[in-house]
Amino acid sequence: MVDSHLAPAPANTAEIDPRIRPIAFGLVELLFDLTFFLRELSGDDLDCALIMICVNDATMRPLMEKLGPEDPLLRVAHPPEELRGSISRRMIAEKTGIARETVRRKVAMLIEQGLLLADEEDGVRAASRLHDPRTRDLLEAGHASVKRYLALVQSYGVD
Repeated sequence: MVDSHLAPAPANTAEIDPRIRPIAFGLVELLFDLTFFLRELSGDDLDCALIMICVNDATMRPLMEKLGPEDPLLRVAHPPEELRGSISRRMIAEKTGIARETVRRKVAMLIEQGLLLADEEDGVRAASRLHDPRTRDLLEAGHASVKRYLALVQSYGVD
């Protein structure tokens, strides 16, 4: 993805699309920013952060795929649980590549911290935290990072 991981190309024989380097540079900055915000939301442990990404996706996706831009549920702090998804610990391990025992242990810790919930079928879902001012501030900062990424790559002529 970045130049330091590539073998040197013979001089003057290889060219790349001029969009690639600005995209790579911008994505590295964006990933650093988003990793910081994610660690603030889920703790300093990167395995926990990856688990939180996976669980949040599984929790939000069923609801978000049904909503339009004007749907009143976009404003509801705690949508009905039956509209929210969940995911098994086994699926978390498969999607993240984290060992199942590590997932089991970290999910238990995140449940204890109140960041995740276990449902009746032992599925895992994210605790609803969008009403929390600190969470909102971190999400807004993440969104600002995405906008900075877009502005950066556009400054190099990349759409």
